[in-house]
Parts: sequence; structure tokens; C-alpha cells
Amino acid sequence: MRCRNCGNELFSRTSYCLYCGERNAYGCGAYLENEKLKLVFIGEDVETLAFRVYDDEISLRNLFEICAERIHERRVDKVVVSGERKDFVASMISKFALSNLEVLVTDDMDFDEFLERLAEFFRRIRGIKKFYADPEEKISGAHSTIIGGREGFNLVMRLAKSPYVKKIVPGVIENKGTSQGGVRLKLTRSDDRGNIRALLIHGAAVQQIYVITTASNKEEGEVVLRELISLL
Repeated sequence: MRCRNCGNELFSRTSYCLYCGERNAYGCGAYLENEKLKLVFIGEDVETLAFRVYDDEISLRNLFEICAERIHERRVDKVVVSGERKDFVASMISKFALSNLEVLVTDDMDFDEFLERLAEFFRRIRGIKKFYADPEEKISGAHSTIIGGREGFNLVMRLAKSPYVKKIVPGVIENKGTSQGGVRLKLTRSDDRGNIRALLIHGAAVQQIYVITTASNKEEGEVVLRELISLL
């Protein structure tokens, strides 16, 4: 197996090339089903590694240390998790990660659907531009107030930290007259230009939040929308 960029021999078809620095995997998925954990690496090729899961502490530690090594070997920076006990799997992948790793938990689905959606997600998001800036500098507009105090601000900052977000514009604050309790941020939809409308809710108060993304159309906006939802 050789690197598609320089032809150097690789350990596997999705391994990172130490010779030229080419990433041969765009991202990774983790799926647990029937006590078997599958790691799926998505690149020009798809590679699946399967591991038996045993529930004693030492076996679990050894398993996720091995998973961390396999993920690091490919230098992916994002893992999407689904299947059984997905929150547990996500926490263990994060705990044993050998580098800075974004771990996203997605909807429940069977493995075939997960594989299909995983490949689509990584191949589409790879083509979307990224924008890097201080998250606080991305927040602008005439309405500087963000409802919900520190909790509301932290929710908005989660979005601002995404490289697919260029600007966040807090909008008007309305009182709906019925208290829902707590602070919530709800992402609603992508428009035709790929920008996203959100609602920040604190008790009876609702604030419109406009998220300007790097997406160039509605299709790319929907991909970014799914990623941002996972960050919340």
C-alpha cells in the first residue's frame, strides 16, 4: 500500500505518510454493536478495524489505548461516534486520545447507514473552507447583549470556536410569555447561502442568533449545521 501523493509505502491504505505529510484519511467513525467496536477511517479508501469489547477495567483501558494509537497513526482530528453506549465510547476515545481530537456524538442508526452518512459527511466537509480567528472576535452586530448570562455566552462560544463559522450576530430579544426554564441554544435551519439561524432561549426570553458560515450553498450549510449541532 502506497501514499497517493508520493508513492511511499504505508502500513495501511489510510495511514499518515511520514515521508511527505499526506493525510490518507479525512476522519474516523466509531461504532459499538454487540460488544464489537468498529473504527472506520474515511479517505479515498475506507478502512474498518474491529475489536472485541470486554467490560473489565484493564481490558477497556487496553482497548481504547489501542484505538488511540490507530487514530493517531492516521493523524485524523475528528471522530464521529454512534451505536450502543455511544456517550461512553466518546468519553473513552477523548480520554485516551494522543493528540488534539474532536469527538462528535451523532444520531442512533444501524451500521450501514452510519457508514454511508460518515463517508458523505467527511467528503463534503473536506471541501468546505475554514476560517480561523479569535472566537470572541467573531461575535459582532448592533445587539451586543447575549441572554442567559455566562451559560448563554458559553453556548454561543461553542459555535464561534468552529472553523466553519465566520461571524455570529446576536439579534433581537423577545419575550414569549411562557417560561421553559434553563438556557438552551437551538439551531433551526440553513438558508440558501449556507448560513444558519439559531434561537437562544432563557426562560421566557428568546433571542435570534445569526450564524454566518464558510458554506457556499444550502447543501454545504446542512453539513455545517450537523457539525454545529454535535458541538452543543
